[in-house]
Parts: sequence; C-alpha cells; structure tokens
Amino acid sequence: MELQDYRRELDTLDDGLLELFCRRMEIAAKIGAYKKEKGLPVLDAAREREKLLDVAKKSPEGMEDYTVSLFSLVMELSRSCQNRLNGTESALTEQIREAIDSTPQLFPPMATVACQGEEEDASRFACERLFKLPNILGFNSFDAVFSAVEKGLCQYGVVPVENSAAGSVNAVYDLMMQHDFRIVRSVRLKTDRGNDYTRFICFSRHTEIYPGADRTSLMLVLPNKTGSLYKLLSRFYALGINLIKLESRPMPERNFEFMFYFDLDTSIYSPAFLQLMGELDSVCEEFHYLGSYSEVI
Repeated sequence: MELQDYRRELDTLDDGLLELFCRRMEIAAKIGAYKKEKGLPVLDAAREREKLLDVAKKSPEGMEDYTVSLFSLVMELSRSCQNRLNGTESALTEQIREAIDSTPQLFPPMATVACQGEEEDASRFACERLFKLPNILGFNSFDAVFSAVEKGLCQYGVVPVENSAAGSVNAVYDLMMQHDFRIVRSVRLKTDRGNDYTRFICFSRHTEIYPGADRTSLMLVLPNKTGSLYKLLSRFYALGINLIKLESRPMPERNFEFMFYFDLDTSIYSPAFLQLMGELDSVCEEFHYLGSYSEVI
C-alpha cells in the first residue's frame, strides 16, 4: 500500500470515530440532565476508575497507556459538557459577576499607591505607567506594602511578580494568598539587561474587574496523584482557554507536592471562563483566584 492508501483508511476510521464520539457526548448530556434532576454530582470517581481499568484490560499489549489516556480525555470532555449544560454556579462565579457589574468603566487615573523601594526604583516607574498621577508611598519591604493596603493607608499596591529570567517572585504570591487580595492590572518594564523584563502587578483589597480584562491569574494545588495536571490541562483545552504561564514550585511543608501558577488568556465575558471558574474547586486540592485584569504594554 502507498501512503495515500493508509491515509484514506485513517480518514474512514476517523469518520467513524467522530460519529461515535458525538453519539457518546449526546448520551453524556442526557446523563448530566438526569444527575441534575436527582441532585447527583457530575463526577463519579469510582465509575471512572472502573471504566479505565476495563479499558486497560481490553487493550492489546503495548496499547494500554494510549487507550487509558484517550478515554481519560473523553471522560474529561464529557464532564465538561455536563457542567456547561447544567451550569456551574459557585460563590466565586457570583463574586466575579458582581465585580464586573460594580467596577467603574475606567481605571482610576489618580490613586494613593504603595510600592517597595526608593525614588528611582523600577516599582515607582511601574506606578507611573499604571496611573496618570499616582501619589506614591515607598516602603522598605513587600510585607510593608501589603500591610499599607490592608490598613487602608493606600488604595493600591504595586509589586514585582515575575522576571523573564528569574521566574516568579514567590514571596509576592504568598502575600497575595495571605491577604486574599486581587490583581487589578499589570505592566511589563524592560530592564537594562537586553530583552529581560519584569512584570509588576497592581493589587487591591477588593475584587475589581475593569472592562477589557483578558488575563486571569490563579494559584492551584493539585492532588498528589498520577495524571492530576494532565486532567486539569485537558479541562483548559476542552474549554478553548489558552495558557500563557504555567510555573510550579515545591511546597516545603509537603513532600513531593507543588504549587502551580497559571495565567490564562481569556476574556472575562467568555462563557467558558465562568464555567472554568465554577469547575476548578472540583479538580483542585486548593484553588486561589488572584484576579482578572488587563496588562499595560
């Protein structure tokens, strides 16, 4: 057989797969409706484990890993479909909707802003890029910047969160969780080292989501199980949400477990975005929403 003959055979098989997949998704939607009516959870972990074990047993030798991966993705897509049809409301999705409705249409041109460093430090330049006329108060540490915003001395804080060469500033992420603050805007500043840049975030005590926000930052801890990250990434893929940052760091108090930083490239007005925000609690051990915002270039 020639290459084109093999390809025609694959095309025929793909047509059959497509028809069967669509039929399977239709049945999954009916199951989702039944579960909603009966008050049952979408995820049935025991059923999925049983199904994957059966798939592995029925697979030809050497194909087990491939077939289990395929069916894991199919079941992830089925659950995503069920969640979309049934709705995935949560306290977070309600908070996001309220913030979208209540946040002013324009980012404030003037504000009292806390930052770390002296007059000529990059943090002050970041404040001036974010605000037209900021009243800048300098502090000697990140912790002091967060405390100033916590106490109401400043409306916003501006701190570095990422460097293109060194990676994320873990101390800032830890303080964001500790204070439960929200990112409201970010800016990138080029350093004096070639193409190197530092990204600064502007954060607030409150959830503020300004029009045009197309970036969302998250911190997640996943179950320490094989395939946990794969399942989460497949959820992003199923919803058509692009990742522009994925970084991890070890958690010192927990052996072989990691905290993941994610930045998503998706509009706050996308139905897929709200669906994902409603689903994350079910696939993560810990989940921290850091805010939705736009970036000043």
